[in-house]
Amino acid sequence: MGFLLIASLLIAIAYAGLILSYAYFFLKPKSYNESSANKNDIKVSIIIPARNEADCILNLLESIKNQSYPSHLLEVVIVDDASTDDTYTVTNEFVLQHPGLNCKIIKLEDVNTTKTYKKHAISKAMELISGDLVVSTDADCIAGKDWIAEIVSIYKQTQAKMIVGLVAYNNDTTVFQKMQHLEFLSLIASGAAAVNSGSPIMCNGANLVYERKAFKAVNGFNANNQYASGDDVFLLLKIKKYFGKKSIVVADSKNAIVYTEAKKTLSEFTQQRIRWASKAKGYRDLSILFVAAVVFAFNFCIISTFILGFFNSIFFLASVFLFSIKLIVDFPVLFSICNYLNRKDLLLFYLPLQLLYLPYLLLIGTISNFVSYSWKGRKIET
Repeated sequence: MGFLLIASLLIAIAYAGLILSYAYFFLKPKSYNESSANKNDIKVSIIIPARNEADCILNLLESIKNQSYPSHLLEVVIVDDASTDDTYTVTNEFVLQHPGLNCKIIKLEDVNTTKTYKKHAISKAMELISGDLVVSTDADCIAGKDWIAEIVSIYKQTQAKMIVGLVAYNNDTTVFQKMQHLEFLSLIASGAAAVNSGSPIMCNGANLVYERKAFKAVNGFNANNQYASGDDVFLLLKIKKYFGKKSIVVADSKNAIVYTEAKKTLSEFTQQRIRWASKAKGYRDLSILFVAAVVFAFNFCIISTFILGFFNSIFFLASVFLFSIKLIVDFPVLFSICNYLNRKDLLLFYLPLQLLYLPYLLLIGTISNFVSYSWKGRKIET
């Protein structure tokens, strides 16, 4: 009994140190050299993998068409990944109606035997682009008019090999979506803080920027093609290993935020999170393995001591103590990003989210290694 309590305390200390460090490093102010930040001379290629996105891709294309960045320095490559809806048709019509938008469309057939899907789509687009800077996003996203201009400014100030952009939701109308948004922001904030701390471990492909030559230098997605998910994180880890930790920065500007859609149903949400978690068994980076182990172990300690509390009240008290630590140390990170996005209203759901997060994390983290999931009409084996 004593050993379990001491081990739980040590794990709690590790967790508290980790999360409080993230609170400190989240969007820590930078000192950049702005001498050439306002000079627009960088060719940018935007890559949009799309599968069954007919209902939303036009919103993204409209936001790209309205970018303040010079149109002659922009190119867009849309990869229709064997859609079974009208994605190709509506996209092609938009391109024909806006000849001033330098846009190419690739239509892939569903014959990708390696099952890499999104990685395969991005790799195909990389064969066609001519931009120095690659911006990848998802078809269900939307961005403000200064999105690309801000990204280029940050790139010119930092000369980073990769820029990790922030992502938020723009349709959280239900209680479920608001709680989902808060949980999602915890991931985004942690990813940004990890980059700022000098130990990048996470990013989101909905808003990810990298040099074309850096992508080629690390051989793109090679060596990770056995995982259907993970185009974003695997690339980040490869760039970190090849170019060093300081080669990756955060796009710390509200104008560079990309907005995406919250899932409407619990089933959609669960399938998405299983897909995200399924790539974890491919990680070899010690930093990400350490963080994953500490977070999983701490939450497991809270649950296990709670269960043991039915047999010995000391364990119940230990569970309450551990959960209290979690409540205290998690709050600064979530407060920081909610305050940054002017969404402090989401903090009303902080306590219920924390209660639901415990079984959710353990369940998703476990079953993602064994069960298949559905994505855009495809069944993916993990």
